[in-house]
Amino acid sequence: MRTSASLLAIVLMLGVVVSCKLSERLMGDKNAGTVSALWPDVPAFAGATKTDMDIPLGARLLIRTMSQGKLSFISYRTNKTAQEVKDFYSKDRMKAAGWNADQKGCSGDTEDTKNHGAVCLYERKDGGKDEGLAIIVAQDEKLPDTNIFYARIDLTDKK
Repeated sequence: MRTSASLLAIVLMLGVVVSCKLSERLMGDKNAGTVSALWPDVPAFAGATKTDMDIPLGARLLIRTMSQGKLSFISYRTNKTAQEVKDFYSKDRMKAAGWNADQKGCSGDTEDTKNHGAVCLYERKDGGKDEGLAIIVAQDEKLPDTNIFYARIDLTDKK
């Protein structure tokens, strides 16, 4: 009798967890932080189209833990090469938009002139607000397309 009561309790708890989507909350909603359009102070790559790509679970958990809800992101896809996207997000272009690049600006995945991916890091301080911007460029190996991920985080220290 005790075994069946315990089993029934476990099944009921599992039903509650699934119906409340508790597992999704614990793992991080795949759409949490997603914005509907690129921010006006970030230059848009001409011809790129918005995509609804999910950030992998491991990265979602890491981002959620580190940013504590201060991160927003959006993804795009283009038929241009990763190198063309990397070249577009130059230090000068981003500075004109109000962003300061780290020392390298965009860092490619290799030291060759032909990169299949890059990470571009920028920061801006405006009126007491400190923000970071990461632009991740990744050539899709299965398609001739390049994915562009934009992630913006509020770095303002709130003491």
